[in-house]
Amino acid sequence: MPTPYLCGGGHDVVTTDSPLDLTPLSPTPRKRSRRTWVVLFLLVIVVGAMLSQGMLQSLNYFKTVGEVYQDRTSIGTREVRLEGMVVKGTVERTSQGAIFTIRGSKTELVTVTAVGTPPQLFRAGIPVVVVGSFTSPTSYSFRANQIMVKHSAEYIEKNPGRVKGSDGTVQ
Repeated sequence: MPTPYLCGGGHDVVTTDSPLDLTPLSPTPRKRSRRTWVVLFLLVIVVGAMLSQGMLQSLNYFKTVGEVYQDRTSIGTREVRLEGMVVKGTVERTSQGAIFTIRGSKTELVTVTAVGTPPQLFRAGIPVVVVGSFTSPTSYSFRANQIMVKHSAEYIEKNPGRVKGSDGTVQ
């Protein structure tokens, strides 16, 4: 004899040999829709975080010589942009580029060995940003593969005849 089960407050009786299909139903469209929105939201958050991280890393900030002195060990030998003033009397042109010293706002000094031709405006007494890395994790000897001269757009107006154009003529 089939075993009766009470359902719905005791008014309905279902037996085990009943033709009812008791397999679990698939989630209702409302639950499926909510799950889809949650997954999409999480996906947007992850993609947004990845994009913002990439954009932050691609910004080309530079460190000053003073900042390097305060935080030398964390920089190690990774590539960095370093800003400082070229010390007068330290510029030596070499067959591969130039060797010079830059200083921070106080007495901090970094010796730079630059490879390649320095920019036309490069000279002692001007601020530069050098791109490269320190030769060891604890040294203050910097190997640069690029030198950028910091100047305002007013330089040409204040110094006529000092800057050559790409065709070699003085602007």
